[in-house]
Amino acid sequence: MHNRWQQTVRLLVLENVLITLIVLFVLQRFSPITWSAGLIGCLVLALLVLAVVEGVVVWVQQTERQKTIDRMEAKLRQMSSQQFPPHILLPQADPLYSLAQAVNQLESYQKHQTRRAELQEKELMMIMRYLPVGVMVIDHRRQVQLSNPAMSELLQGSINTVAHIYTKDIQLYALTKLIEDTIATQSNQRATVTLTPAPNTQVVEASTVYIQGNRAHYQIVLMLYDITEVYMIEQMQDDFVSNASHELKTPITAIAGFTETLLGGAKDDPETLDQFLHIIADESQRLIDLIQDVLSLSRIRAQNTTKLALKTVVVRDLIDQELAVVQQAVERQQLTVDNQVEASLTVTSDPQKLSQVIKNLLTNAIKYNRANGKVTLTSTISEQHWSLIVTDTGIGISADDQQRIFERFYRASPSRSQQLVSGTGLGLAIVKELVGALHGNITVTSQRGVGTTMTVTFPLAESKLA
Repeated sequence: MHNRWQQTVRLLVLENVLITLIVLFVLQRFSPITWSAGLIGCLVLALLVLAVVEGVVVWVQQTERQKTIDRMEAKLRQMSSQQFPPHILLPQADPLYSLAQAVNQLESYQKHQTRRAELQEKELMMIMRYLPVGVMVIDHRRQVQLSNPAMSELLQGSINTVAHIYTKDIQLYALTKLIEDTIATQSNQRATVTLTPAPNTQVVEASTVYIQGNRAHYQIVLMLYDITEVYMIEQMQDDFVSNASHELKTPITAIAGFTETLLGGAKDDPETLDQFLHIIADESQRLIDLIQDVLSLSRIRAQNTTKLALKTVVVRDLIDQELAVVQQAVERQQLTVDNQVEASLTVTSDPQKLSQVIKNLLTNAIKYNRANGKVTLTSTISEQHWSLIVTDTGIGISADDQQRIFERFYRASPSRSQQLVSGTGLGLAIVKELVGALHGNITVTSQRGVGTTMTVTFPLAESKLA
């Protein structure tokens, strides 16, 4: 660059020398004045000095201009690497003023766009972080570029933030097939996938979005939405319809069958008539009990939002009242009932709902007990809660069945043949609803062939030992 300025100065000097020679030639040829050698020499020297001075001035100007251009060049390089140095300030008379203003405006625009992009990226990452839907972005090399915590939670493992092949995180065949089908067809896909089987079932709705960049580059966005609760509700609805149909069909079929037999002539036999009428009466009562239990569940659901009728209740008195109701069943199975609840235990609760809880727990403890078995009732109290524990020595409940015994109409399959007292299959469902209405919770501990323990726990409120 300096060589160019040196060449410019040389040209200026030569230009002035040439002008000097031309002037001298004209003066000698046409001027009436006689020019001495000294005068000519002085004139030549003055012109040469003028040429040098002019060259120096031009060189200085070009040097300053080049510095400005170098600053602009350096500024543009820094801008390309997302660095933003101070603006270049020039006087308006400077020939590079307009160019400097354009560079400054470009820098301001780029800085604004960069900050806007950073803000959008932060917002996106914040949304991704708290989004309940699992999201994973996979590029054309099948590498994971982005994922959120929800995806890690659904896949039950941490996902490396460094780009890596997606199969390190996704090893379930159904999901890998969905991704590969998306790549093969270049179209969006959707499927319902079971991530973990029973008993800890987890079901997701998996969706893929194919985003085409150019011919060789594309991205796939995988989204997993947890629909386990919806899936379980659908399963419960299916089971409810199936079980309700079974429970309704059994007594209705019995009533219809024995009635048809009686009409066919069996009514003429007094002994048969009496036997069949008792069966019809029992099945009719079973049907009434079933309808009453279904209505009870509906009423409990409807009343969950209403205010509880709270009163001071002596728990042992409620238990004694319900034991009197089931005394015949206790004697029929020759059971021993041991009520160890403190006589002084008083609680603040809704007595009607609490009585229903006790009734259903006692009924189950008797129904699924063994002949000559035992039912034990105990209680505990802490600073914030009190509990009622009902233990029996019955047939017990398997681990798989314990997950579902609170569903409507659900019964553990062995209990269908071993139960000693008929029922509707709604007892524990009613208990769960009632306990929930009283802001408590219920837990079950059981072992097949050993027995079952049901524990209901409620907030203490004003409950106390008097």
